[in-house]
Amino acid sequence: MIIYLDTSALVKEYHDEEGSMYVHEIYRRAKEGKEKLFTSLWTVSETINVLDKHKMRRELTDEEFEIVIGAIFSDILNLKERGALEVIEVETDLFKMSWEMIIKEHLSSADALHLVTALKKKVNRFLAADSKLVNVAKKKGLQAINVEAVSTP
Repeated sequence: MIIYLDTSALVKEYHDEEGSMYVHEIYRRAKEGKEKLFTSLWTVSETINVLDKHKMRRELTDEEFEIVIGAIFSDILNLKERGALEVIEVETDLFKMSWEMIIKEHLSSADALHLVTALKKKVNRFLAADSKLVNVAKKKGLQAINVEAVSTP
């Protein structure tokens, strides 16, 4: 099973909130070689941005922030070495493909980029914590799951 995680799903691995248990289980399965994860390099930047916002709101201390950032990069390297994660480069053609999604589906530029990346890579499952994005992904033929609306993979 090839699973794409957008930012709203990936961040739940590193900041406990609604949907985190589902994502923790997906990560556990990937570490065991039972799942293959895909995400965009853009996701890494967005995840760091989200966690920085938590730090600025004092929901994370500076030390916790540094630990979480270290865990993200450690997990990326570990999962890539195991062949359980592919981080997709953001290429010009993906940006160009996203423009149509923005115009026709009224998605944010980030959401459109996630969706076209998943479509181009022909993933089996698309994970997000955004109902609108999940609905558009389903409309485009992906098995899309709102991680905040389910309990187990």
